[in-house]
Amino acid sequence: MSEQPYFHIGVVVPDLENAIEYYSRTHGLEFTKPAHVTNPRLEDPHPHEQVVHVAFSKQGPPYYELIESDGDEGIFSAANEGQILYLGLWEPDMEGRLRALAAEGIGVAAASRSAEGATPGWIITEPDALGVRYEYVELAEKQAIETWIETDEFPGL
Repeated sequence: MSEQPYFHIGVVVPDLENAIEYYSRTHGLEFTKPAHVTNPRLEDPHPHEQVVHVAFSKQGPPYYELIESDGDEGIFSAANEGQILYLGLWEPDMEGRLRALAAEGIGVAAASRSAEGATPGWIITEPDALGVRYEYVELAEKQAIETWIETDEFPGL
C-alpha cells in the first residue's frame, strides 16, 4: 500500500482547550488554533445545523482530531467521549462509498451535507463487523485541512 490507510483519528473530548494541553504535555504534540466549523446540515440521524469546536495535531499523518463534545445526542455527544470515535480516510468517490457501505450492511451514523439531498462532504459510519467506525472525508476537502494544519488558520470547507 503506497498511501496511509487513514490520515487521522477522531477523539471526542469534554473540553477542547484542556485536551489540547493534555496531549501537548503528555505526547509532545502541537495543535492548530481551534476552529468553530459549521455543518449546515448534520444528519446524526436527524438533520440540524451544528457548530463543531475542533483542532488537528500538526504532527502526522495520522493526525489527532480533537472534537469538543456537544449535548446529549448525536455523534459528537458526551456519550462518545473518552475513546477513539473513528479512523478518518480520504474518499474520492463519496457516492460510490455510500453504495459500497450499504452493500456491506454498514450504516451511516452521521453525514454532513451542504443541503438536503446533497452528496455529503463527510460521513461517519456505524461500527463495522469488528466494531470500528470510519470517517470518510471527500477528497475535495483535503487542501483546506492541509492548509489549516500548515498555516494554523482554518480556511473553511
